Amino acid sequence: MNLKQAMGKTRNPEDEDVNIIPVMNIFLLLIPFLLLTAAFVKIAVLDISLPSLGKGGAGQQEQQKDLTLVILAIKETGFQLKSPGFKFDPINNNGKKYNYRALVTQLKDIKAQYAAAEDIIISPESKVKYDIIIKVMDKCRESGFPNVSLAG
Repeated sequence: MNLKQAMGKTRNPEDEDVNIIPVMNIFLLLIPFLLLTAAFVKIAVLDISLPSLGKGGAGQQEQQKDLTLVILAIKETGFQLKSPGFKFDPINNNGKKYNYRALVTQLKDIKAQYAAAEDIIISPESKVKYDIIIKVMDKCRESGFPNVSLAG
């Protein structure tokens, strides 16, 4: 006597259907729940105007002489401002906080010397948080440098 005869009933794989209704019910409840609880990403847009580079005549060459290159390095230890004709000491942190007042003072010194300067290049280290970069950009705009560029 073989095993099939001992069981008394033979199974045919074609007779069995997979019941997918419970799975569909779970998805019917799960998808709206996930859509309602999803936190959608909010993207903030920063208005960054870059200096224009174009070809021009003598008037533009004269304008380029008035431009001053200002580079602001943001480090974990503080700020370092570099500009031709100025020698700035590094602005070290007060504990873990950045010294924004000293930065604004140095930026205003440059603006007083070169009133036509509007461009500043910010070069942050890779470990600097975005909040600090945004605060520095705001301080630069408040100090009279509306054209802020980021350098990696």
